[in-house]
Amino acid sequence: MKMVKSVQQFLMALACLMMAVVANAAPAPLQPPEIEVKKITSELLDTFNKNKEQYKKDPDGFFKEVDRLLSPVVAFDQVARYVMGKYAHRSPDQVVKFESAFKDSLIRFYGKALLSLDDTSLAIDSVDKTSPEVLKNYQEGKSSRIPVKMKVRTSNSTVEIFYSMVHVDGRWKLRNVTIEGINVAKQFQSQFADAINKHKKVPYVVENWASIMSASADKDKK
Repeated sequence: MKMVKSVQQFLMALACLMMAVVANAAPAPLQPPEIEVKKITSELLDTFNKNKEQYKKDPDGFFKEVDRLLSPVVAFDQVARYVMGKYAHRSPDQVVKFESAFKDSLIRFYGKALLSLDDTSLAIDSVDKTSPEVLKNYQEGKSSRIPVKMKVRTSNSTVEIFYSMVHVDGRWKLRNVTIEGINVAKQFQSQFADAINKHKKVPYVVENWASIMSASADKDKK
């Protein structure tokens, strides 16, 4: 009995020691986010260049490919909450539903932006490196996101893309993207607010988000 108690005390002491070591250990260094950004974008542009003629005729095929490549590396939950704004807090039960509905509109927006850039090959022109100080500040919680600036080269110009990156689930994920000055998350947030003003009910906007976005796109074409 005495031995059992001693073993229990030893195990408790060992557990406390391990917890103290973990609590005081320095966080593992992160790889800079531009490595992930360059890898995913390179794969996406390579796929586009190999199949551009087909994708021009069948954009949905390209959107599926964009979905396959981007879904694992986009923080859809965070973007969806931002787009919903104050309504994410007022209607928490709708957030998960909206995340699913919103995903398609974000994928299509990004895909259409790439399709509209040029009818020739696209290539990465440059990717800015993240400074050690910026990475350290993020890891210490002094900043919530890290911006990554990329330039994509077309046949006659370069296009600036800013990725806003967060480290979640053990990897870097996209939190927002700005293409040629268009802040995608902010644009969707404005559209969500306009839809709420028009339809008055959050569940209605969430459930009909795809048709609302489709109607908005048709209006912009006219």
